[in-house]
Amino acid sequence: MIKRLILLSFSSGVLLLINSINFSGCSSDPVSVVPEGTVSFNRDVLPIFAQSCAVHGCHDVALSNNDGLDLSSWNSLMINGYRIGAAIIPYNAFWSGLVAHINLDTNFSLVALEPRMPKARPPLNGIPLAQSQINLIIQWINEGAKNDEGTVAYNNITHKAFITNQAADLVAVVNTDNNFLVRLIPVGERRGSGLLAVPHHVTVDNQGRYFYVCLIAEGYVEKYDAVTYERVGRLYTGSAPAEVFLTEDGSIGYLTNWDANGIDRSVKVINTKDMTLFTTISSIRMNATHGGRVTHNNEYFLALSQQSEYVTVIKTSDNEIENEFPVAQNVPPNGNGSGQYLPYSIAVSIDDRYAFISCQRSNEVRVLDIKNGSITNIIPVGNYPLMLEVSPDGRFCYVPCRNDNSVYVIDTQTMTILKIIEDVGVQPHGVDFTSDSHYAYITCESNLNGNPYLHHPLTGSNKPGTTAVIDIWANHTKIKDIEMASYPNGISITPGRGN
Repeated sequence: MIKRLILLSFSSGVLLLINSINFSGCSSDPVSVVPEGTVSFNRDVLPIFAQSCAVHGCHDVALSNNDGLDLSSWNSLMINGYRIGAAIIPYNAFWSGLVAHINLDTNFSLVALEPRMPKARPPLNGIPLAQSQINLIIQWINEGAKNDEGTVAYNNITHKAFITNQAADLVAVVNTDNNFLVRLIPVGERRGSGLLAVPHHVTVDNQGRYFYVCLIAEGYVEKYDAVTYERVGRLYTGSAPAEVFLTEDGSIGYLTNWDANGIDRSVKVINTKDMTLFTTISSIRMNATHGGRVTHNNEYFLALSQQSEYVTVIKTSDNEIENEFPVAQNVPPNGNGSGQYLPYSIAVSIDDRYAFISCQRSNEVRVLDIKNGSITNIIPVGNYPLMLEVSPDGRFCYVPCRNDNSVYVIDTQTMTILKIIEDVGVQPHGVDFTSDSHYAYITCESNLNGNPYLHHPLTGSNKPGTTAVIDIWANHTKIKDIEMASYPNGISITPGRGN
């Protein structure tokens, strides 16, 4: 039986190998040949399952004690999944847990996982699948794991979470209706080079039509169709594009620029329709911009500068700077900062009155009155707070604290800590909410290569990451971990309001 499927990540170079490899040439069965053309589920794959897996007492409709994995039909396998989610990721056999349990060749799956399949039970007594059979299953998955009518599972879902997997150059797509990982989308153009593009942040527009990925190491922003997952645009922005924030209609994107050298002190404004640079907004106090936010009334863009420790208030009507506010009174006006706060992320209250600012160095959230620039509240939180977010109903501000594996929940009415969600995951980073404010999703970097403080990975990793699901209505309780590729970081849930 399959007790647990663990998805492990991989370097971007391995992904390229998997996409281009000749399956018959690597088979341990030299006489086997994978049929030319598209593999048929009913003709080619289902007979393998029926003979070796979906037998009585194993993965058949009775389901016995096999974690709910039913291999007797395409629908039961691909739509129903099993106890902890999806056993197969369409177009990605390498990352599909089922392959890791039937396959020994790590050219096709990163590791061989226990228990080995088929299980040692009568009448087959654990006879391994022939390599030619495994090759058929792998080819079928890489072609989309379609049924015989050409349907790909979860092709028409509308409730999605897009999550960047930084150390794998992938964007994970999670179906938030059932918390299945349903796609892994390759991004950037560094696969096979030994370098990472490092997808740092993702934003989906309010219409759920497009999402945008900031490749902080490669220097590009890419635009993808949020339905077909095809790349439809790519813009070189230079330096280190950190996060992109969209206006209400999605036509304009404000791109923060995390240039740690302090040379390019700017925010770039992008025409998202044709992915061109519209204008650049510069100021000496925009040193290493990272966080940002378009206000709910679409009147302002707030740019948060990590090293300057300033919030720059920009009018969206003409892209002129209206105000620049320090995050504390002792921050110098020269744009070099005090080094005491290192603000990272900013979120805005529903009424657009207050901005919540996470400060990495001082381990606190500072609350800024957007109109007059005063700091109205200072709320101590955990160690190294990163991206924060206000729930769509305006009641809570969630603050993932990376170095103590917790999330602090701020009551936005009282400006006090309502709850600390402990052990949410290893190195929580990003957060977003479902539109009804029922669930929060927390990305967890998951201790890349044993280094708990590496922020932007330089090489690929074979260590999985997780995204935690929090039930807000059940007293902010964690209900699930969704396993995915390495180093989950940015997250955006449809619709994209608030990101």
